[in-house]
Amino acid sequence: MLNEGNDIHTNENICVFVCFQRRHPSKMKAFIDCVATRKRTSDSEPQEVVAKQVKLDEMMAAGVGRRVPQSKLDKLVTFICDGHHAHSVVEQPAFKDLITTLNPQSHVISRPTLRIRIQEAANHMKTNLMSHLAKVRYVGTTTDCWTAHQQSFLGMTVHWIDEHTLERQSAALACKRLKGSHTFDILAAAIDDIHCQYKIRGKVVRTTTDSGSNFIKAFAVFGEHSQDPEESDPDCEEPDTNDLVDAFSILEKDTRLEFQLPSHQRCACHLLNLVATTDATKAEANDTYKRLSRSSFAKCQGLWNKTGRSYVAAEFVQDQCQLQLIRPNQTRWNSTYMAIERLLRIIDDKGEVAIRNVCEEFRLKM
Repeated sequence: MLNEGNDIHTNENICVFVCFQRRHPSKMKAFIDCVATRKRTSDSEPQEVVAKQVKLDEMMAAGVGRRVPQSKLDKLVTFICDGHHAHSVVEQPAFKDLITTLNPQSHVISRPTLRIRIQEAANHMKTNLMSHLAKVRYVGTTTDCWTAHQQSFLGMTVHWIDEHTLERQSAALACKRLKGSHTFDILAAAIDDIHCQYKIRGKVVRTTTDSGSNFIKAFAVFGEHSQDPEESDPDCEEPDTNDLVDAFSILEKDTRLEFQLPSHQRCACHLLNLVATTDATKAEANDTYKRLSRSSFAKCQGLWNKTGRSYVAAEFVQDQCQLQLIRPNQTRWNSTYMAIERLLRIIDDKGEVAIRNVCEEFRLKM
């Protein structure tokens, strides 16, 4: 088929040549020169190459001699921070071998250098955030404290509304160690210090926290008192803060306490948690319900304790029920509901036999 196509193309060229010679014999020499020049030009041009997908090993081999800027290798800082990797990953032989394979001329940064780069990146990010917050008129902050691995921490985030897009913007301000007890003055000092660091002390409209007595006392002593009716709801149970009346005496005893906190906003999720836990206990005023409730939840608590303290027990539950039990969490308002719902789901799917086998294995009364 290919030869037939070439023959047809050749015959067409001959016909054109003969016709031109008959009608324009005087211009025949110029025509021949033009055709010859065109042929030489087409022969000198490179032929179109069909694209071919490069194999991975060929690409790696081609990139070995190519130099990668050290600035790109410094993106390890982003890799370490975003992935929450240990700093020691840059010292692992396999990681070094990976980098040198990609670029033999490069040098992996050392662990001390990595720490310095991370600190520099953090300072740069903080500077950019402060520059952005300087253009914002009003912000709100949220804060919480917790204990993990016998160490206490306080975290804070900031939120504001973009005046152009009217979208809510958020950023993390701090996650710092708290030493000592979580007393109201320690919390007030930490919150005020973070506000001052980012120069938003006079811009914070409200700070949202949970309903812990230490937070409530800190804002009652050092915060701006709002006239919001939600703050003075007579039906809302307040923690015991009788010692708040001695605020002036506290300030007189220690003149260093010059903290300035904004108005306080209680976390709605934490209030829902109180509704679902504290207020729900009022139903136990009925003796019959109280007896049944305590008996049932005591058995459930036994199951939760066993699976939470022993991996062997958790694996046994998984084998028998094909599901793991959900343990209630005091900081999640719906955790008790989800835990009970999981038990009922196991009974519906696997029957009471599965729960009975688990109770017998753990020596718990059904």
